[in-house]
Amino acid sequence: SPALAEKASWKSNRIHHLRKFCAEMSKGLNTLSRQDIMFWWDTLTPHQQKARHAEFRRFFNYLMGRELLPKMQYNPFTTSDDRPRLYKAATPPRKSQRLTVPAFWTVYNAAGHLGFECLQVAMGISLTTFMREGDICSLKLSDNLEDNLLKKVIGKSLSQVGEAKASRLQWNVGSYDLLRQLLQKARESSFKNGACPYVISHTPKVKRVGNTKDHYAQVTPRRLCEMFDEARAYAGFAGDNPPVFHGVRSLANAIALEAGFGREQIQQVNAHKSIDTQLIYQDGHALPFDNAQVQFTASQIGGSFA
Repeated sequence: SPALAEKASWKSNRIHHLRKFCAEMSKGLNTLSRQDIMFWWDTLTPHQQKARHAEFRRFFNYLMGRELLPKMQYNPFTTSDDRPRLYKAATPPRKSQRLTVPAFWTVYNAAGHLGFECLQVAMGISLTTFMREGDICSLKLSDNLEDNLLKKVIGKSLSQVGEAKASRLQWNVGSYDLLRQLLQKARESSFKNGACPYVISHTPKVKRVGNTKDHYAQVTPRRLCEMFDEARAYAGFAGDNPPVFHGVRSLANAIALEAGFGREQIQQVNAHKSIDTQLIYQDGHALPFDNAQVQFTASQIGGSFA
């Protein structure tokens, strides 16, 4: 039932996969065979297969439980070891190069030469907090900073599981030197950029606001990634698949593992797992923030933002 809280996302996104499947299938349920499913399955990309497998397994269990698939002896999406499974397509090679620590600082310094101080701040925040570019660009100096704490409800988690269960992280800026240096840079930039309320600010050649900006110096995620590409080109990166801004997040994961942080700590700060389901019952009240447990030192990241 779409009325169930845990099934609310079905109507908004997952039902799309089922509708597309029905549109591509010319046969009715009474004549549908496992071979038909295999032909369709092989047309999907690895990402599409991963996104559909679990939900389609549940859906076909529902159909078979009501004997609506007479041509099938078992669920084609089974994960049982005693039944033939659908073959998963091999994942293609990575589209972009991994960002290394030396490469990070090369692009960081190039950003300074280009006058992209906002990119330097954004790269540093991504490296120290694991935030995505969308979350970084939405940070506000007044709204997200409170009593030496940087607080953020992670956007991707919010869109996936809702306000009550979304990952809510906070960083103690008072004891996190690297992050404090970055936020100080952000405050100084804000004054130079027309008192822009956003942590990431940059005065463009043409001052304008619109649907995606409420202050002329606000930096959108798209523009931030364009700045990164410009700085990367200025730094002289060659090759068909150079690193991208999102690679900073992957680099943070690699540094954290090497620094000895546990996988659960890294998973938490990446916001790959929502908070306890008990928080559902606190909806409408002041919801707590988890303390981010991963903090880097200057020696671990190979430089300082001072």
